[in-house]
Amino acid sequence: MTANGQPILVIGLFNKPADAEHRYLTATEQMAQLFEKNSIAVITTSASQGKLLRLIDTVYTIIKNRAQFSMAIAPLFGTRPSFIWQEIATRLLKLFHKKIILVVHGGSIPERMQKNAAPFLKALRRADVVVCPSPYMQHVLAQYHITTVLIENVLPLNEYLFYPRQHLSPRIIWMRSFEDTYNPLMAVRMAALLAKKYPDFAMVMAGRDDGMLSQTKALAAQLGVIEKISFPGFIQLSQKQEYARTYDIYICTNRIDNAPVSIIEFMAMGVPVVAVKTGGIPYLITDNVNGCLVMPDDEKAMAEKIDMLINNPELCKHICANAHTYSRNYDEALVLQKWSTVLQLNRP
Repeated sequence: MTANGQPILVIGLFNKPADAEHRYLTATEQMAQLFEKNSIAVITTSASQGKLLRLIDTVYTIIKNRAQFSMAIAPLFGTRPSFIWQEIATRLLKLFHKKIILVVHGGSIPERMQKNAAPFLKALRRADVVVCPSPYMQHVLAQYHITTVLIENVLPLNEYLFYPRQHLSPRIIWMRSFEDTYNPLMAVRMAALLAKKYPDFAMVMAGRDDGMLSQTKALAAQLGVIEKISFPGFIQLSQKQEYARTYDIYICTNRIDNAPVSIIEFMAMGVPVVAVKTGGIPYLITDNVNGCLVMPDDEKAMAEKIDMLINNPELCKHICANAHTYSRNYDEALVLQKWSTVLQLNRP
């Protein structure tokens, strides 16, 4: 099953296998693997490291293979270097009369479009199909009269074990990169509040250091909770599952995000989620139904929500059951069905 019997060019971020220690699959890699696993041939680019090398490799791949494919899937990000990469790639694809499916990934796109929508609208209108991984981004683009198709990011849900919970303990998971976008300092301030009430409080903060790890640890030491927080660095799926088994609540403190896959991962593993009400998160979580929401940068409200969950096991069971059901929207079979429909309808 391919586009007109030809492979599909998939443009995006691909990690080199050599990076095994810190290897994670990007959304584009997971999509490409899903296609290959289901006999949809693909040509992929790029695994090159660095923005310039990635651009050169992408352009080279398009030109070299232009006779082999008639359809391409490309990402749209909000940050300038990635936007330029997409812009050059899709203009080249248009020059070669290829069908373009643009997948909107950037959590910063709504804010950037408010400041200057013109370049984004040109890119979006260049595409034959615009795919959004979340209802939030669909809502944003609808305001600019852009028609979109909702296809969630795929997750291999059969690899995520579900851990039912009867009671919660004050053991918290935070998992993102240590940078301001993901607001790790809010998590530490929240930890200080909960630690005052619960002597057995513990938190794991997992993720790579993108500039704020030392500042995060310094604040934890200043607030007297450094001994209650562990920092294991980047973790693989097997480690996530172990933390999901031994810790009880996942928190999301992001300042900006579109459709955080980590939220869906912990929903799938039966871990209740307490998240900030930013970006696309309220489109994933309904407060007290399949998770809990608080206002951005409000550690007091987050601590109170966690306290409520710990002391309300029936509500917690209700939330976990609904969240697990919601996570099934990201199952491979459902996502593949949506992609197959788009690919078939847009065959050249």
